[in-house]
Amino acid sequence: MTVTYRRAADRTGGSGAGGSPNVEFDLDPCPSCDTRYDVRVDPREAVVVRVSGRTCRECNPHWRPPETPGGRRRVTIVPTQPSGGTLRIETLCEDVQDRSASHLPERVPAAPHREVETEVSQRADAAWQRAVAPIMSTVLAEADRDAVERAWRPEHCETLEAVAEALDEVWTTVAPTADETTVALRVVGLPAVTAGLVATVAARWTGREPIALTGELLRFTGVAICAGTRNAVTCGRLRHELETVTDVPDDGMVGLLETGFARALTATMSGITVGEFLGDLDTQPERVRIQDDVESVAEAPAGPIARSRTVTAEVLDGPSSTAIFGA
Repeated sequence: MTVTYRRAADRTGGSGAGGSPNVEFDLDPCPSCDTRYDVRVDPREAVVVRVSGRTCRECNPHWRPPETPGGRRRVTIVPTQPSGGTLRIETLCEDVQDRSASHLPERVPAAPHREVETEVSQRADAAWQRAVAPIMSTVLAEADRDAVERAWRPEHCETLEAVAEALDEVWTTVAPTADETTVALRVVGLPAVTAGLVATVAARWTGREPIALTGELLRFTGVAICAGTRNAVTCGRLRHELETVTDVPDDGMVGLLETGFARALTATMSGITVGEFLGDLDTQPERVRIQDDVESVAEAPAGPIARSRTVTAEVLDGPSSTAIFGA
């Protein structure tokens, strides 16, 4: 069964990072389990998703049979660099009722694959770049393609993978066990180019695919950009899927990328651009406030953690730009 969600509204107005307009998507509940999703993007701060319902395999492909009864959960996914060290993606899961909290597994971006450039690797990179060129125009507008191409490194692909793993964990272990789940994914703290990609991908969601597949879409984004910037041979995600990157692009992978982006992303940009993040990202924001009818979320932990996603984000101080979408 394919679940299709209605994109009922698309409104603009207001301003946030770089004056980005607001974009709203009003979506129908899942026809199989009646779970409702509300997703907002504040480009200064976070992507936040509220899930009302325990989800099902139709609206949440990561769904597993719940082992514990409902309740309300708040999940905060936070990029951190303790003592200026290695970037980590930490996830804190809180029980709203009893105020208990636990950390999901911490995600650390893998080191990118390195090898000496040869004539063979150059040929492979050029072939993959030609193969994904039409896909890149779907993923990014021309101005963003130029900005991303200048800033992109294979490390950014591994960062998107770590964020994707964190999101997948939340959809697998948290959302199916709670009657209500609120997930805030902070973009501040990520490398600017990856923060911009997370925000723009979220703001352009069509609703034709479950929001729970955003992790997969972020993986696809990293692979497509690596290939499109002549980094296919050093792309760890592409090697993970194919074992080896040859100078003849894999038709199955190219087709998967093309189909996934066409279904998941709108054809036009939302007004949030990657270029804004490369110059204007607020490097000292206030922490995320998750709007709720209970006390505000606790400070993010300084220790290890890992996966998630959810509802409504607002910065404690300063203007914001909000996009609502769902799955």
